[in-house]
Amino acid sequence: MSLVELVIIIFLSLGLLDKDKVSKVLQFFNSSKSDQVRKVIGDDTIEQKWVWLEEE
Repeated sequence: MSLVELVIIIFLSLGLLDKDKVSKVLQFFNSSKSDQVRKVIGDDTIEQKWVWLEEE
């Protein structure tokens, strides 16, 4: 557990942070991670059908 997580848990347990606001912030960060898509430029081998040696 990181120090930031520990501080957030302590603030939540003491009532200094609102749980709803923290959950909204976490949902925002999680949604921004899922928007990132890895794209391979100039390589079409991912789209090809791969044949294993046992199938030949």
